[in-house]
Amino acid sequence: MTQEWTLKGDYVEACNCDVACQCIWMEQPDGGVCNASLAWHIEEGHYGDVDLDGLDVGMLISTEEGVMFSPETEWDVVLLVDETADDDQREALEDIYFGRAGGIWAAVADAHVRSADVATVPIRFSRDGSDFAVEVGDVVEMDASGAVGFNGEVGTIAPHPLTASHEMQTGRSTTATVSYDDQFTWDVSENNAYLGDFELANA
Repeated sequence: MTQEWTLKGDYVEACNCDVACQCIWMEQPDGGVCNASLAWHIEEGHYGDVDLDGLDVGMLISTEEGVMFSPETEWDVVLLVDETADDDQREALEDIYFGRAGGIWAAVADAHVRSADVATVPIRFSRDGSDFAVEVGDVVEMDASGAVGFNGEVGTIAPHPLTASHEMQTGRSTTATVSYDDQFTWDVSENNAYLGDFELANA
């Protein structure tokens, strides 16, 4: 039986597109494919009675050629689960992020996901304003900062699908490297990043 879930906290992603990634506008990514690392720090969250406060989650996405959100474009995904999660928390996070518990990830799984793997790893996630740093074992290193506009404020982008407000801040990575296996190995440093607060739920 699907449980009610909510998550909110900090989010950052880094991909191979130049700033700003055009997938949001249903255009083809730079180079024709998307290679992206995503990370969440869950400040407050639950899945039914399972407390998810304080946990971190990562995800790797590699797409075939085409517009990322077009129905015909398939994704290969790796979910990276915080090693501090207990069995119930790990199962809850897998249910949420693999789309088994409804919400945005159910739509993603139904429309796009061709293959999905999961690994349990140590995750270090830190944020200082619009500066983010993430280390996921020896798999991901990601440092990104907000892109400041002429008015001295970090720019925003919409509609971003991974938060209830559909708005994220624009940014650029300084480091964005991935080394998981032959498919999920890349260095897309100094390219696009989206970052900021996030809030998601299945109701």
